[in-house]
Amino acid sequence: MTIRVPFNSLSAVDLVVGAIYEGGTSGNASDDPMARLLPCGNQGGFRIRGQRSTHSYRMALLYTSGADPDWPDALDPETGLFTYFGDNKQSGSQLHDTRRGGNELLRFSFDAIHANPPARHQVPALLRVPQGDAGLRARRGVSRRRRARRG
Repeated sequence: MTIRVPFNSLSAVDLVVGAIYEGGTSGNASDDPMARLLPCGNQGGFRIRGQRSTHSYRMALLYTSGADPDWPDALDPETGLFTYFGDNKQSGSQLHDTRRGGNELLRFSFDAIHANPPARHQVPALLRVPQGDAGLRARRGVSRRRRARRG
């Protein structure tokens, strides 16, 4: 049996694998279920909790559709490997110079993991959530968005 969590209950529940977290019905960004489940905001591809200026990140949530054929972000469900092409798709700009700082966070995390000695304690929890609307389904450690029917 699948657990369904109504939008008005989201602030009082934990993330549970297999549960469906319903979105709101206002028709705007406030309908996003993730902003109520995790303290990370409700706008942008990268939603970072922590201080960007000091690299004291606590967690980051990445929304990506995987639908751009020129930048095909993809998750391999067999290996768990996520291929991400970054959040800077503007020619002529620096790779890590983005408004939300997502590529900078990834560079910092990569450098911390590969430091000698490794500084894994500095790497925030990174959650990937596919884009969609009206509902979220967490499955096997990977969150999947789900469309809700409106009548």
